Amino acid sequence: WQEGKATAARRLAGAHDLDLSKSFFYTDSHDDLALLDAVGHPRLVNPDADLAKVGSRRGWPVYRFNSRGRPGVRELAGLFGSLASLGPAAMVGVPAALASGSVRAGADLMLSTYADLTTTLTGVELNVEGEEPLWSHRPAVFIFNHQSGLDSILMAQLTRRDVVGVAKKELETTPIIGPLMRAAGVVFVDRGNRSRAIEAMQPAVEAMREGLSVVIAPEGTRSGTAKIGKFKKGAFHMAMAAGVPIVPVVLKNALDALPRKAMVIRPATVDVVVHPPIPTADWKREELDGRIAEIEQLYRDTLSD
Repeated sequence: WQEGKATAARRLAGAHDLDLSKSFFYTDSHDDLALLDAVGHPRLVNPDADLAKVGSRRGWPVYRFNSRGRPGVRELAGLFGSLASLGPAAMVGVPAALASGSVRAGADLMLSTYADLTTTLTGVELNVEGEEPLWSHRPAVFIFNHQSGLDSILMAQLTRRDVVGVAKKELETTPIIGPLMRAAGVVFVDRGNRSRAIEAMQPAVEAMREGLSVVIAPEGTRSGTAKIGKFKKGAFHMAMAAGVPIVPVVLKNALDALPRKAMVIRPATVDVVVHPPIPTADWKREELDGRIAEIEQLYRDTLSD
């Protein structure tokens, strides 16, 4: 506390050969003034009145944040509107399927319409960097980092047509969503049974050989944070088997719109980076771990920018 905290920081720096003149310290309390003086980069976060005065005199950077609080009328209206938009999306998709004689065409239109309506009604916008690879090298395996429950909707809006998804088997029996996913050709995988999971992905490989693309989260489940979890190999095995490229799609801040355990989508601009396609034609199984590690690092580097 007070000078004692600064003393402890100096001891820690000495023990680990750290340079406090290059260090950052973040606080909201005037009680931490001694440690703020000790570091080269003091930062004030929602400072109390006394600290704000000192910071103003010394020109220290100040960050102020507010809680988003409970969902308001705008957010709740968007939530109910997005749920209700399943009906209009189906009313567009079903006639399209009947008119064209193609379930795929109807499913594509329904899912893209639902994604568009959901993001519009909830105030979510996409800021996409590098959009061309979404269309230039199809069929492909589109991989994405799984932060939020909104990710699948964002990926539907980005990829729009001629894609099939891969999802956990538990979703197959979910009311409303399960039948819609089956109609869209989603491949359901039992994550608890590795041999069956590999076998279950074969329809996705066949779909790519017929010209469709696959959307999959290689982490296998939501991380709930901005950090990347360990990638499973399924997506990469599929790409190799079908001889198609992998297109990494990085969702940088989907959690701003739908944080972990939240039920209401909040207005936000989600930054998306689409990297150039990565060919897999010359990949060998014995080097797969290294290839996956490189792509994991690509995600970490992009998220840290």
